[in-house]
Amino acid sequence: MKQHLTWRLAAILTLTASAAYAGNVGIDLNVHLGDQPRTVIVPGPVSPPPPPYVSIGEDVHFILPGALGFYVAVGVPYDLFYTNNSYYLFRDGSWLRAPSSRGPWVIMSRRDLPPLLRRQRIERIRAYRNAEYEIYRRDREHYHGRHFMTARDEWKERRNDERERWKEEKRAEKEERWQRRGERHERD
Repeated sequence: MKQHLTWRLAAILTLTASAAYAGNVGIDLNVHLGDQPRTVIVPGPVSPPPPPYVSIGEDVHFILPGALGFYVAVGVPYDLFYTNNSYYLFRDGSWLRAPSSRGPWVIMSRRDLPPLLRRQRIERIRAYRNAEYEIYRRDREHYHGRHFMTARDEWKERRNDERERWKEEKRAEKEERWQRRGERHERD
């Protein structure tokens, strides 16, 4: 069968070649047996989108609605939360996390949120926040709920950092005294 096909193909080529005398006349014959090879496109690594620029310059007041179990920011035009020693921000349908209320912020997926925060819909969180903030605003002096300001929280961090620096300086001084004492004993 293959030989018969080959002879026919050779005959067609000979006839067409002898019939064409012009230099600009050509013939093209493609014979494909089997499937065409498919082009495979291998995607490169997908880089995450850059985190949106978020700047929170002022001190933020947080209250703890008992029904939620985590702190929510009040009196600010954004959805900011505090739980598990991290700050979480919901903005333009994305979740961001930071170690401080001032950032730096990184994008995270909803499934990586702490369980208390992940369980709640943003509308429900806002409703609880608004209700608790109304109680707080009516009588701040006698408010029995838990609350804090970020300035105090960051002040505590600075104080702890200074305390650690002071401890390191004292350790270094103590080591230096021991070295001098050892050098004196060697001389004697």
